[in-house]
Amino acid sequence: MLTEVITAESDLVNTLSRIQFGITASYHIIFPSLLIGLSTLLTYLYGKWLQTNNHVYLVSYEFWLKLVAIVYLLAAITGVALSSQIDNVFGGFYQQLESALSPIRQIELILAIVLEGGCIGVMLFYARTQRSYGRFSATILFNIGIFLTALFVISRNSWMNTPAGIEWVDNEIHVLNYIDILFNPSFPLRYLHMIVAGLMATSFVVMGIAAFRLLKYNHDIVAIKSFNIGFKSALVFTICQFIIGDLHGLNVYKHQPLKIASMEGHWETKKGSDFILWANPSEENELNHHEIKIPYALSIILTHEINGEVLGIKEMPKNERPNISLAFYTFRIMLALSLLMLAMVLIGVIKSKSNPLHQQKWFLRMALFMSPSGLIAIIAGWIVAEVSRQPWVVYGMIKTSQTISAHSAGQIITSMITFSLLYLLLSIAAIIFVGKVILNGNIPTKYRIGSD
Repeated sequence: MLTEVITAESDLVNTLSRIQFGITASYHIIFPSLLIGLSTLLTYLYGKWLQTNNHVYLVSYEFWLKLVAIVYLLAAITGVALSSQIDNVFGGFYQQLESALSPIRQIELILAIVLEGGCIGVMLFYARTQRSYGRFSATILFNIGIFLTALFVISRNSWMNTPAGIEWVDNEIHVLNYIDILFNPSFPLRYLHMIVAGLMATSFVVMGIAAFRLLKYNHDIVAIKSFNIGFKSALVFTICQFIIGDLHGLNVYKHQPLKIASMEGHWETKKGSDFILWANPSEENELNHHEIKIPYALSIILTHEINGEVLGIKEMPKNERPNISLAFYTFRIMLALSLLMLAMVLIGVIKSKSNPLHQQKWFLRMALFMSPSGLIAIIAGWIVAEVSRQPWVVYGMIKTSQTISAHSAGQIITSMITFSLLYLLLSIAAIIFVGKVILNGNIPTKYRIGSD
């Protein structure tokens, strides 16, 4: 009886720890994703300012730089919270994986503190009104720093899905090759998938903010410029994401076929498998209720053959299965939002032939409504990736339950409430500051009422 109580308590702590980490990770990922796109936007705007001497680009740069500063601060604060939870709640994580992952983590921290922090200081305070190659260099380095930090973060996460470059000796990890750890089998496509996701999501945010200003100021030149850049970027990166996402999915199926089965709610191993658009998965009965499906589509997608065999969830022992329903639904949220974003940009292409999009108020309202869609899709995608890997923290090697520190359920709940309140306060502060920038942004009047 005592064993059952201990097991129940352990399961509760395990679940609460994962929920708390999931809340923090989901909140944090918003800001690095935006930095991927916004740092690229700043590089483009300042480069165009130097190339053309058109002050619209400089004013646009200053406008978006204010938002970048806020986003960077939030990324730093939530990043510290994320690291704190890894160290305190999942204390066994780096204890067991120190030799493999700690060097990568240290490089990531150095990049974030020294390169990015130093460069954004130069960007904010160096020669604002003059053509400055020093400021441009700082902007480029900041952009590179964001991409490199993402590289090391995604490398660590990818290694946890497809571990390489190590061997087990006496229940300890010994490093054989750091290059293999860094560039593990799932890393290249996962990194591309995340970078393009950040660029795509930011494009929609830029469009949405610009649309808001255009609905407020009909001839806001900075908003028109930003809206056009955002739309063109959204068109390119949304199409690219479908291609890269497909390649990434094939790579995951190659290395983790049962992870794909969980996302797809695919229970039985069979040839000619259907793609399930929607269903109600029943983990207890190992089947789906109320399926809406496309015949043979899953086999075609994953094997490129109409009768290709796709492994099913039942190939996994029950104690090694993730939360099937959560993986299934969040994957469909991500996919549905991606399709809506694709539909929006394609509609925009068609409608732009008759009249500039920034003059069509219905499209501006649509852009405003769709502005958070990319970020929501990223959060859903990360939930899919992390949930469908469970119960493993390192796939097939170390279980999440083996890394959780000795805390009571009450301590985890208290910590979860505290962090959630912190995120709420941060969100309120961010909304206030971002709102002030968007409503005004110190854009000179001539750029709000003039014409390009």
